[in-house]
Amino acid sequence: MAMASSLRVPLLLLAALLLGLAMTPMALLSSRSSLHLMGNLEDGDPNDEEVQYVVDFALEEYNQGSQDPYLFRLSRVVRVRQQVAAGMNYYLDVEIGRTTCAKDQPTQDDCPFSEEPKQLCSFKVYFRAWEHYLVLTSSRCQKV
Repeated sequence: MAMASSLRVPLLLLAALLLGLAMTPMALLSSRSSLHLMGNLEDGDPNDEEVQYVVDFALEEYNQGSQDPYLFRLSRVVRVRQQVAAGMNYYLDVEIGRTTCAKDQPTQDDCPFSEEPKQLCSFKVYFRAWEHYLVLTSSRCQKV
């Protein structure tokens, strides 16, 4: 009887170890969907608050760098892709339109689109949220 009780503890430990090993692949599979690997390009959610912030920033930078006397504003977000780096790279495909509001106009709320064709723009923004650091690293636009 003393021999049987002395074997219980090692057998229980062995059973716990085997159960833990058996569950490891399942745990990896279930967490894989939320795992963001460094360097992978993944689709982003255009409705995400951070994505909207980055889109607004890219458009503001575009307007500041544009020689056009009129503002451009967002018509729609076509696609968002993101890549984890030492921060986050956002690859944005957006449709923008020229408005009837001049850049130097004091009130620019609710600027209507002009009759000109929309433009499809690709912006790349690098963002380190914890430092509030944003930079528009590239932009390219063409008329649609």
